[in-house]
Amino acid sequence: MLNRIYIFNTIAIGFLSVLILVSACTTTEPVVNANERDHDQDSVRIVATEENLSQGRSYFIRGITAMELGDLEAAEVLLTRAEASLPQSSGVYFALAELYLEMEDYTTGILYGEKAVELDPDNKWFRFLLVDGYQASGNNTEVMNQLEELHERLPSDLEVLYMKAQVQAQMGEYARSNKTYERILNLTGPDRSIHYQRISNFTRLEETDAIIEELKKVLKLDPGNINTLLMLNQFYIEQGQIDDAHEVLKKAQERNPRHPEALVNHADIHINREEWEIAGRLLQDLVGDTLVSSGNKLEIVQYIISRFSNDPGNESLRQTTASLINTLLDTEPGNGLAHAMAAEFYLKSDNGDQSLYHLRKTVELMPENDAAWRQLIQSYYVEGYYEKAIASGKKANQHVPEDAFIQFFMGGSYFLLEKYDEAIMWLKAASELPSRSAFRSIIFGTLGDTFASLDRWKDADDAYEEAITLDFDNDVALNNYAYYLSEREERLDQAKNMAKRALELNPDNSAYLDTMGWIYYKMGDYESAHKYINASIETGDASAEVMEHMGDVYDQLGEPDRALYWWQKSLGEDKTRTHLKERLHIN
Repeated sequence: MLNRIYIFNTIAIGFLSVLILVSACTTTEPVVNANERDHDQDSVRIVATEENLSQGRSYFIRGITAMELGDLEAAEVLLTRAEASLPQSSGVYFALAELYLEMEDYTTGILYGEKAVELDPDNKWFRFLLVDGYQASGNNTEVMNQLEELHERLPSDLEVLYMKAQVQAQMGEYARSNKTYERILNLTGPDRSIHYQRISNFTRLEETDAIIEELKKVLKLDPGNINTLLMLNQFYIEQGQIDDAHEVLKKAQERNPRHPEALVNHADIHINREEWEIAGRLLQDLVGDTLVSSGNKLEIVQYIISRFSNDPGNESLRQTTASLINTLLDTEPGNGLAHAMAAEFYLKSDNGDQSLYHLRKTVELMPENDAAWRQLIQSYYVEGYYEKAIASGKKANQHVPEDAFIQFFMGGSYFLLEKYDEAIMWLKAASELPSRSAFRSIIFGTLGDTFASLDRWKDADDAYEEAITLDFDNDVALNNYAYYLSEREERLDQAKNMAKRALELNPDNSAYLDTMGWIYYKMGDYESAHKYINASIETGDASAEVMEHMGDVYDQLGEPDRALYWWQKSLGEDKTRTHLKERLHIN
């Protein structure tokens, strides 16, 4: 809606015109005067009286007041009465148009807006309100028609040109919008705000050269604006005009030698040129400066870590990043975010011990940092420190309760420690917490493994079924469920289909190949069993169990010597397989 000041000014003008019209013309008829008749005609001529005009003005003013106070129902009644007493009043039509548009009755609002414009076609505020109505109703064609007509009537009116340019941009006509803005500049002279509007349109048009030229114009108006210099620098970099970018940054640093973003951009140019020593020195001075805010230091270090993440094999960049992190920690030893960044860097550098150290410091300084707790517990889990994962999980649960990720890794750690009752408790708790389907599938798959370890097959099957329902691409759950079905010699066709799907997802997995082979073994197809189990062994990752399976296959194929060879190899890999001694005739 339009600004209320403009509305009342317009209403006042419209109202004045009504008074002039009424005083000059007696052909309109708010009421019937029984004493006034045209003796030449049979019809009654309705004549406006001062009393009726006065009543109409009263309705009008009271209606406007009610609308301003938000009583739209009263405003509708009063303005409708005003319309009856003051017919052909552009001001009344305008007020009714605004009222109905505010009531979201766009059809009626547009109707009254058109009446107001018809009576006063040069009144830009009437047309602006009508444009509002057409925009609200989605009639973009009529929006532009009204603005084009108003522009023809008032070709040098800046407010008309501004609205036209804005509407063109809203409709996606960015090139036409910029032409309109150019007309405004021709009338007003250089204007930063208009240049930035043109830059916005050029950005949507992806015309980088035009953006650069427009930014140069802005700099002529405000040569010391660092933000404009930095923006120009960025576009020069995108265009590969590195020397121009460098010159712009020099100007920015002349105005503020310690501006963090300018220094980072300057360093980025040297990084792109692989001038690591210069880049490192620029950033090192900034991170080590006690006058630079913690926030700016963290942004700089995060930026360089992101560069390292994209090029982890770059040793020079790794050393520069490590040096910046050390400097940051020297100046911000109690900053939890600094330790979190250090943990991220060392994790990406495959330095597990340093990563764990800084993760511990992060959660010590920021115990509510759920991401750090998750990463810490996961790192312990991956490194095989299951007791530490559980201990950290219990601490995390005090600060970040009901976190599915944390509770899952606690349950997984208990499972790998063969503490199955505790594993079931935590995994069930994790499964009941909100998480994405793929992750919930992993939780249920691990729960299935835990129940299987206890020979609780009904519970195991239910958990596996839920895991696969949640994510049919969960290859671990598919494989494990298939293998346990084959061990029990149940639903072997279903087991084969699941094993096949697991192999489609991960075709070189030694365990998955063995599962498929073992299913064929249980189905009596020993040639196919040999094919898959042999493929499992050829991966180089075969376990003692796979080797035992190969011995079993050769035994069924009638090759006892080869069977003995693989049983012996299996026992050599895993001394706990004492049942093989009987087959090998070992006491």
